[in-house]
Amino acid sequence: MADAVSQVGLDGAPGRPPGAAVASEHGTVPDGLSAVQTWEQANVGLDQVLASLPELRRQASGGEAGTRTAVMTLVMVLGAGDDPDEHAASFRSLGGHHPCRMVVLRPDPDSTPAIDATACLWRAQRAGDDDHPVFFEEVHLRVGGQAASHLASIVGPFVLADLPAVMWFPDGVPDPADPLLRLASAVVVDTRSVGPGAADIGHSYRTLLELANHQPVVDLSWLRLQPWRELLAGLFEPEHNREFLPGVRLASVQGKPGPRHMLGGWLMSQLDLRARELVLEDARHVAITIDAQYQGEDGKFQVRRDDGTRAVWAQATLSGGISHRQGLPLPDDSLTSALSTAISNLRADRVWERALAAAAALAS
Repeated sequence: MADAVSQVGLDGAPGRPPGAAVASEHGTVPDGLSAVQTWEQANVGLDQVLASLPELRRQASGGEAGTRTAVMTLVMVLGAGDDPDEHAASFRSLGGHHPCRMVVLRPDPDSTPAIDATACLWRAQRAGDDDHPVFFEEVHLRVGGQAASHLASIVGPFVLADLPAVMWFPDGVPDPADPLLRLASAVVVDTRSVGPGAADIGHSYRTLLELANHQPVVDLSWLRLQPWRELLAGLFEPEHNREFLPGVRLASVQGKPGPRHMLGGWLMSQLDLRARELVLEDARHVAITIDAQYQGEDGKFQVRRDDGTRAVWAQATLSGGISHRQGLPLPDDSLTSALSTAISNLRADRVWERALAAAAALAS
């Protein structure tokens, strides 16, 4: 192959360290971020919630808060057991670089028919930029009763015109027929959360494939796995190592159900492997091993993360004595890092789609 990378498929406050998060009435708040104004009301009409947003800006001290700076609308759809602050805090930390209007939906069809709402205006101060703070809005809507089955009509008025609208499902896979998705420019999911049974994984992957036929889908788990994919591709960059690609005899992937199935599907789709040439094993951390031959020479290509380290290591060992070793550090906050990458790349990923299709077949 002319390009091994193509074949493998690459596409502070005092007393706290900079970027540290602190607890407040709003939950976890990253350093450099502060709540300027808050509005809250139970059993409220949508028109009242919408009216509260410009009022929050008007009440904020200084004219700088009156100008909206937004790059998108982000709608986060939570499940019954999800913690809204756990996920919202990760996106708040990106507010200085990716300001948006964030709408957090908590549908509760079994509760009393009502909409309870909270709206907050946030001020993000970038390090070293005291003169240009960024302001963004966060709206929480708990939707009870029958209205929880009609979320599209509730969310629609909050979507900012002429800007991308991103639907984020932190802990599940949406139904492709959900009318809420008609508002979406892109959908963000996390295949690490699906499973754990093979039947569950296969069904979720097939659902995502159907969804990807209509709009871009960005998988946070896939983004987190990029260091493993990059390093494995790098092992085949030396010209001699590329010759081993057609001679792959066996590949194994260790890890939790979602990541190991996705990486297994990736190897199958990119290296044209059959299911019997792939072994999937449960493990705490992801590891990939490929055994291959070229003209009677054996090659072992490994990528793994060791316990107690925040780095991924890759090593190629050949029977002829040639070896190669390389490492990449992992992000400190995988969810925040993956979210930042996701909203910067809201487009279809054909490599991911092929890996997903193979992983769905693998889990069947």
